[in-house]
Amino acid sequence: MPHGAPPAPAPRGPDTPPLIVAHRGAWEQAPQNSLDAVRQAAALGCDGIEIDVRRTADGQLVLVHDARLRGRPVGRLDHRQVQARMQVGQAPLLTDVLEQAAGRLLIDIELKEDGYVPDVSGLIDAHLRPEQYVITSFAPGVLAQVKRHLPQARTGLLIGPRAARQAGRRLRESGADFAAPHLSLARIGFLEWAAERRLACWMWTVNEARAIRALRSDPWVAALITDVPATALRLSRRVDLADSRE
Repeated sequence: MPHGAPPAPAPRGPDTPPLIVAHRGAWEQAPQNSLDAVRQAAALGCDGIEIDVRRTADGQLVLVHDARLRGRPVGRLDHRQVQARMQVGQAPLLTDVLEQAAGRLLIDIELKEDGYVPDVSGLIDAHLRPEQYVITSFAPGVLAQVKRHLPQARTGLLIGPRAARQAGRRLRESGADFAAPHLSLARIGFLEWAAERRLACWMWTVNEARAIRALRSDPWVAALITDVPATALRLSRRVDLADSRE
């Protein structure tokens, strides 16, 4: 089992830091959502990576965050056209990323849209064990489909600032195992709400040192998804000198 296996639906112990998940891989020195970014995350010692999955016009499942590239929807471009609109190394095939990361990193697979859940589920089932991945999405219906195709999968509902009031209903519709709220929701009581429901949270996108330090002490924050994984690892894996004097 990789060291970044998904946590059980219970609070972390005081000596267990949150998982550090590199947002779109570690891309300070590599293109985001690339094989190089996956390798960089592993080299840093990250627990996991977060990747974005879309399907191209020729049916390829690829890592692309944006819905449009130079004004054209990704779903209307074939794989070669997508790559031509991005940096060298970007838009790799999902298969290649799963093979690269399997057993080395926990993979947070974000499904950006509906329409290809069976295909993604088949690839995941062929390459990964249940403890090696989680699947996230903003769409409750997508996660509900995942549960039908991969009942063993752990799923998380992404919750943006505008969706906070509907979080309870959307979580029920999705059947998600954990919540993945935007960092800003921590300021309006979301973590307290989640703790009352014994709901683990994967927070995004956590880049500031103050937020990393604050969230690492919350037992219901299971993971920090971050653009600065090296910094997050350094801050979350040590006890501040001030803390040690208390």
